[in-house]
Order: sequence, then structure tokens, then C-alpha cells
Amino acid sequence: MKILLVNPARKHLATFGHHSVFPNSLLYIAAVLEKAGHDVRIYDNQVDLREPKDFTAWAPQLVGFSVLSGPNIAEAIQQTREFKALLPGVKTVWGNVHPSVLPQQTAAEDYIDYLCIGAGEYLMVELANHLETGAPPIDRIKGLVWKNNGNIVINEPSEFIKNLDELPDPAWHLIDVPKYWEKSLNTSRGCPSKCTFCYSPLFYKGYSGDLSAERIVSQIEHLYRTYGVKFMRFFEDTFTCNRDRLRKFCELMIERKVPVQWDCDSRIGLSDEDIGLMSKAGCLSVGLGIESGSPRVIKFIKKGITVKAVEETIQRLARHKIMPRLYFIAELPTETVEEFQETQNLIKRLDKPPYQYMPYMPFPATVLYDYIIKEGLIQKPKHLAEWAGVLTLRSMNPSYLKVPPEMLDKALDDLRDMYFLRPLRFALRHMPLYFTRLAPTPGNLLKGLKRFWLYFSTRPLPEGRIRGQLR
Repeated sequence: MKILLVNPARKHLATFGHHSVFPNSLLYIAAVLEKAGHDVRIYDNQVDLREPKDFTAWAPQLVGFSVLSGPNIAEAIQQTREFKALLPGVKTVWGNVHPSVLPQQTAAEDYIDYLCIGAGEYLMVELANHLETGAPPIDRIKGLVWKNNGNIVINEPSEFIKNLDELPDPAWHLIDVPKYWEKSLNTSRGCPSKCTFCYSPLFYKGYSGDLSAERIVSQIEHLYRTYGVKFMRFFEDTFTCNRDRLRKFCELMIERKVPVQWDCDSRIGLSDEDIGLMSKAGCLSVGLGIESGSPRVIKFIKKGITVKAVEETIQRLARHKIMPRLYFIAELPTETVEEFQETQNLIKRLDKPPYQYMPYMPFPATVLYDYIIKEGLIQKPKHLAEWAGVLTLRSMNPSYLKVPPEMLDKALDDLRDMYFLRPLRFALRHMPLYFTRLAPTPGNLLKGLKRFWLYFSTRPLPEGRIRGQLR
């Protein structure tokens, strides 16, 4: 069967080009489908400027969409409808987080034939086989949502894959690897944390699974040999949670002298020993989800960390020449002016390392989403298309803010003002030997310099300032 897998991510053709990562979930699904004998292609809107009409000659029989909550729902709807109009008889299936947590509302649309709830690898094989041969029976495909004479049927839940090593390697040959800004791997699934703003507890329901350290190193070596990849981003929440796996991975990278550097995200609390091993194994930076500098807010969102642990972790990273990257959430419900200021004070105490603010977005069915619905801060979207307009809570209801908008805007301006220089400044002040570890490829170096130049040559000037002088 001919199967097209679509990542309907918004196209980013602004000044800086595509800041894209591999569509890892689609790559795994594609690999399993190919192993089962199906003809598969990937249409990733992050880097692929084709339109649905460009696939009519190939004529896929099944088109699958990976859909998250928010703006890309609009593009997913538009493209699903286009494929339906262009290819009479084509079947469409939506998967990933949004369809999994809101199956009834999503499946109600007539242009969507099926939903995949949970893991998609084996479900997609069974669905494709069913469409080709009639076996297995449609009501036996675990995790599938389908329609019987217009009635929505939700099958028995599927199980997440216990042993991720049983999966084939991602189908990298189906994408144009050099087009992606960040070459990424996803080596774990699930998360032990209970953060109230995050979809993970609801989606994974306590499940966690890991690719083995040996398999991770094997994939990195393949990407290095085949595509010349010299820097790898682990695009996942829990890369460091399994400490035994983390240490084994680092030991293998050191033992095999793999010439690939990497970065990852982590929870607060990495030990000095683990960080030292990560540094020796080629880790250049670590992203840390902190969300707030207020102990009360941290407790409210059930982050499970302390401000003291944040400070200690960042000190350890700097000591071992690993750049810390901090993630904060702006515009959180219930946050007061004093608590917002606690976050600013924490950033200053840490001497302003690289950090990002992400405005709070209400993901459906999360604990914090249920809270804001109960408090009447927003109304539930009644139809699938309305979710495309769910951007941030502030954009939907600015009156809920306890922190004045001008304070939030000033903090964002301060962030943007030194965004590209902040890593340089932090490294010079706290870890000057960091620069001896950097080994950028010529291509990535040129990309970085171009983005740096474009940023400072095209960014809006502060009020009262003209280029080169103050008025």
C-alpha cells in the first residue's frame, strides 16, 4: 500500500530560515511500515514546500497526519481536505497527542476516517493491512478510532512498546537530512514527572520506555557515517532520567571515540559525577525546565524541584564546561507580580545564562487546563477547528493576568535584546574553556553567522534609537 505520512507543522520561512528537527515519530512509523512491505513517503511541512496536489501522481492510498494542539491543526485540516478532494477513495488517519486526548471531538469531522490513539507504529501496520486485505478485523485493531455507519467507535486501548530496541532504525532515507537545522534523535518515551501544564502524564499514563545505550550509539554512528552529522540533539523530555542508561551511553561514546557532540534536555538534579561523564562524552549543552523562580508557583504546577537545586545544577554544568539553557513559562495562571519578580531575580542571581520564555498554552485535558476551565478563564473549543486558535491563555483572555502586560513585555524585550550574545557572555564569565570544546562544521558555522547578522541587521530598533546613535 502507498502511504504518505505528513507533519503539518507551520512553514517557517522567516528571516532565519527553518529551525527544524527530524520528524522522529513519523520516521519510526515509516520504518515499521516499510519493514512490513508498504511503500512509504514523508511530507514534512517544516522543510518541504510542496503542496498536496504534488502527490497526486504518486496517489497515496492512506495519508496519516501527526497533529499537536494549536496552530498546526488549521494546516492539518486544510491538507486533509485537499487530499480527500484530490484523491477520491483515499483514507485519512490522524495521530499524536491531540487526537489521542480528544478522540470524540476530532473523529467527528467527516474528512477524518481514522484516529490513532497512543503509539502508532504497529497500529498503522495493522490499519494498512486491514485496508488491503480485510485482516485483521477493524474492531480488533487496538488504539484505533473508526466510524461505523457514522457512529464513532473507540477500540480497546493499545499498549505502548515495552522494548524500544525491537523497532527498526528511523527511516532517515525518506527525508532530506541536510535541510534540517537540528539533526535529532528520540530515544525515550514517557515521563515520570507530574507537571500540571504538560500532556505527558495524560498521554503516557505512567509508561516509560528507553532505547538501549548501545542502540543510541549505533544510530549516532550511522548518521555520522552516512550523512556526516557531527552534532546531535536529543529531542525528548527524559534523556537523562534513566541514570544507568545515561552512564552506559557516555561510557560507550568515550570508549568508541565517536566524533559527534550532542545536547539534551534534563530535569534538575544531575549529579556532579554524571555531568562530568556527560562532558567527557561530548555533551555541549543541557536544557533545564525550571518554569518559575517562585517556590509557590513551582509547587502549584507540581514541578517537583527547588530553587536551590536549580542553582546547584547550573553551577555543576558550568564547572564541567556544559552550557546550561533555561526554560521558563510566562503568563502562568495565579502568578503574582511578586512571584514574577522572583523569576527575574533568579535569572539575575544565575548571571543571566541562556534562557527562554514560553507563553503558557492551555493543552487540552491537562490538570492546569481543567483548572482554567473550572475558573472560567476560557471556554472549551466546541469544534476541532477552534483549537487552531488556542495559542496562549493571554491571547484568549488577557484579563486573567495578575502581572501587568507591560512587565511581561519588558521581560521578553530583555530576553530578545541579548539573545544571541548571552551564551557568549555566560561562557566568558563562567566557563571560558568551553570554547576549546566547540568544533562546528563549516556549514553550521556559516548558518550561525548568517542568523547572527540577520538578527542584528533586521531586528526592530528600541524606541528613541536610530542606527548608530541616540536621538
